[in-house]
Amino acid sequence: MARFFFLIGCLLAPAGWLHAEYFTIRHYAIQMDVSASGVFSVEETLDVEFSQERHGIYRTIPTAYRVDGKKVRIRISDVETPRWPMEREWELDRLLIRIGDPDRYVSGRQQYVIRYKVRKAWLFPEEHTEFYWNLVGNDWEVPIDSISFTIRFEKDPGLQEGDFRVFTGYRGDQGSDATIAYTGEGQISGASTRPFYSQEGLTVAVRLPVDYIPRPSETQLFLAKYGLLAIPVALLAFILILWERIGRDDPTITMAEYYPPEGISPSEAGAFLDDKVDNRDLIALIPYWASEGLLEIHEVKEKVLFVFSDSSFEFVKLKGLPAGRPAYEEIIFEGLFRDGDRVRLSDLKDKFYNTMNSARTKLSKTVKEKAYYTSQSLRFKAWFPVFGALSLAAGVGCVFISQIFAGMGMAVVGALFFIMQRPMLRRTKLGSQVYQKLRGFREFVDRADRPRLERLLQEDAGYFEKTLPYAIAFGMAKAWSKKFDGMFTEPPSWYYGASMHGGVSDFGHFSENFSSGMKEVQSVFTSSPSSSGSGGGGSSGGGFGGGGGGSW
Repeated sequence: MARFFFLIGCLLAPAGWLHAEYFTIRHYAIQMDVSASGVFSVEETLDVEFSQERHGIYRTIPTAYRVDGKKVRIRISDVETPRWPMEREWELDRLLIRIGDPDRYVSGRQQYVIRYKVRKAWLFPEEHTEFYWNLVGNDWEVPIDSISFTIRFEKDPGLQEGDFRVFTGYRGDQGSDATIAYTGEGQISGASTRPFYSQEGLTVAVRLPVDYIPRPSETQLFLAKYGLLAIPVALLAFILILWERIGRDDPTITMAEYYPPEGISPSEAGAFLDDKVDNRDLIALIPYWASEGLLEIHEVKEKVLFVFSDSSFEFVKLKGLPAGRPAYEEIIFEGLFRDGDRVRLSDLKDKFYNTMNSARTKLSKTVKEKAYYTSQSLRFKAWFPVFGALSLAAGVGCVFISQIFAGMGMAVVGALFFIMQRPMLRRTKLGSQVYQKLRGFREFVDRADRPRLERLLQEDAGYFEKTLPYAIAFGMAKAWSKKFDGMFTEPPSWYYGASMHGGVSDFGHFSENFSSGMKEVQSVFTSSPSSSGSGGGGSSGGGFGGGGGGSW
């Protein structure tokens, strides 16, 4: 709720008000306790005076910094705001603390205390260990009348003159408008000597003995930089082992097959052979039904503005689809002849895509139900896109916490999950047999020689018509038709061309035009209405900590 009011306020406020925070910090007191383990305990006390009723204040603290060109992250925890309700939000590279009650306004003098702990906020030059902290950050949009600070080191570092300095001013300035003194027993204290304008800050740098706190070992530094890389490496091994045990198919021997396996339609053959449903797998049903005597294909010339256009097709229904056909066949057949027994291809433009989408889903389901794949591999294939999306999201998260190599590794693993969907499918014994025969038949369609085709036509005069739908599903229709040039004088009995008297073309015309015609059928069957859219050294602020805040 608090965030809602804050965002609404930002949106409604005129641009000129964005810097009008309606309060002044009368005094800003910072107390820090630095443990021997290197953890900071921070307590900030802000005495503020509101000039207008507000819900409260907010405080931002950066959690990522650039050190020697490298991104370094600190950890902030145990945030408390005694006496005031508070909401924390971890944004990309900062912590936002919103203090106050969204259902209550305050005015006049108020005091806010913010407590938190900090880890990993140290610099480790070779010759010493450095404490470098922005006690007051450069992101405060309000003036600060006075500042005081106390830093207590649990283990007395025995500081000498020159081991500690204070910097004031705007970001990058090296002003000295503050006192700083080492009072002994591990305590440094100081105070500002003038009021600070908005975006002016105060930073303290302390040079400590090289072994003041335990330095991270080479192993710890390696793990901090590359530790999460173990996760994508483990996932990569998991994918490979899973594929080896569950997805890898047994080796098969490809032998020439002159006919497709019995009981499998061209649509199922195309979908099973490459483990995916293509539009051409469904388009292959048109000549498949024609060869069964269910329909005819008529090549027609359509007039556009009284001028003949290119050839198109008209489908003529001769008989209904036999009972017991798969659902995807019923969807396409009934959708094709929904408005009568004769339908022109042009009448289906932008109207048939939903039918195709539904049929694709049913065809995929039919192939799965054929028991060609093991149930275990099907389950993992279904989950791989989910694993891939989670891996990519984790990769983005790794980049945000500066684990660049782990992020790149997770991105690779995420992509691999998507790539491995099809290889993950393992064929059953039946599936291997059908696949071997289909692959052998596809090889024959690709490499068939003329003498062999002539012998097959002598044995079966309808060989070309029976095999053409499968060539379409394989994406080889034009080349397959060309192999039969000179063997026929007329096209198949179900095809009527527009170039010859009486509507019957020769086989050469059929061979030249049928393949491109089927591509046009695919284009029309999958076309959809277009949708419309719219577009349209040391310095102030140089250390860890800092940030700023405002009111809400």
